[in-house]
Amino acid sequence: MSRKKRKVDAARLAAAKVIQAVTFENAFSNESAAFHLASSELDARDRSFASALIYGTLSLLPQIDYYIAKASSRPLETLDPAVFTALRMGVWQLYFSYHVPPRAAVDESVKLARFFSGERATGFVNAIMRKLSRQRPELPEKERQALELGLTHELFTMFSRWYGEEDAIAFGKNSLESPEYVSIRMNAVKADLFERWTESEEAAALRLRKLPWPDCAYGLEPGGTDITQLQSYRDGLFSLQSQSAMLVGALTGVKPDDRVLDLCAAPGGKLMHMAELKGNVRGLVACDQSEERLRSLDDMAERLGFDRPERYTLDATVHREGFDGAFDFVLCDVPCTGLGLLQKRPEIRSRVTRETVDRLLPVQRAILANGSKAVIKGGLLIYSTCTVNPEENEEQVKAFLASEDGESFELIHLDATAFVHGEDRFIDVTPRTRLPGTLLLLPHLYRSDGFFIAQMRRTH
Repeated sequence: MSRKKRKVDAARLAAAKVIQAVTFENAFSNESAAFHLASSELDARDRSFASALIYGTLSLLPQIDYYIAKASSRPLETLDPAVFTALRMGVWQLYFSYHVPPRAAVDESVKLARFFSGERATGFVNAIMRKLSRQRPELPEKERQALELGLTHELFTMFSRWYGEEDAIAFGKNSLESPEYVSIRMNAVKADLFERWTESEEAAALRLRKLPWPDCAYGLEPGGTDITQLQSYRDGLFSLQSQSAMLVGALTGVKPDDRVLDLCAAPGGKLMHMAELKGNVRGLVACDQSEERLRSLDDMAERLGFDRPERYTLDATVHREGFDGAFDFVLCDVPCTGLGLLQKRPEIRSRVTRETVDRLLPVQRAILANGSKAVIKGGLLIYSTCTVNPEENEEQVKAFLASEDGESFELIHLDATAFVHGEDRFIDVTPRTRLPGTLLLLPHLYRSDGFFIAQMRRTH
């Protein structure tokens, strides 16, 4: 490797690999970042900077691409992926970083382009970055609000139509903020060990705090620490999970002998939470299309102290007669647009379109219908998503209850005030749901993932 290539900043190099994988290879930012930022070449400070660079760039991609397009004589779709990635990162450093001087933003972008694409790419990158460093282009008035929030015009229009422009703006601003903490779920079957760990130096260094909701939720401030490498994590004292997702299990009232089917189980967080609440994995059945992702559920079960649950690799949109009438709880945590996760998965803002929604709706309907067939009389059917789109949430539940499959089910009323406790920022529990009794969590109101939960009981 040449001397010039060795001089590329390790944090920027790791960030570039993640951003290119996400934007050109359809990778997920959280998974790609976890892999590339685990490099032994990076210290805690490097990881913090690389993480900020990754999530900052991906969060403002629509605006960043607008600036590059204004400065480039070449159409963006013709740019070499590595060159485009270097420019995107450079623009974020130039306009949105508080710590990178403009000269460094230009120079480091040129170095990255040279590293990945050779000397031939450096002139183009240098010219674009210098042009943008001299003058920042004006945003078009029609799209200004959306672009400043890191949203496409189409996505901002969707949010405004669903909840009004004021909530759409608050939602967008929240999606650009760095979370105050990482939420973890205490392992209920190792509660004594967890309580002992809360008094440790490690917990103090991570600024462990109890969160207001639900009861099993705590928060950490890891800085550049990889939480999954902590001995406490490896020993299964806790799991990484959003507060919103914890509610799926927390609101079930599952008992030790209950039988539970999760039709879209991988990577396993919700089903393993139910195992913790049950105290065992007896009667738990995990299903997913991906055998590889189900293996990650096996690893999670072992880490938390459980045997491997029964599991099947299958397509949940296809009816399986062997499940009919066999379960006390059936969880349909369906594939969705993920619009409640923009803060953690910023690439979603550039991937979701009207076509994306239309493609998912029949999949969700089929999974819910199949799940309903597996519920015993008196049992619960649980429908959940990590999106805030009413078409994927309330409208799907309404349509199911009005269908032949849904006529034997009644909606169970879920009360938001039951899990919200006295901190000021959690007091606003004004329901935004279009279906009373269902639970809709908007990120800017609850400071957690956007989420939707509905529970339905089979009556006959």
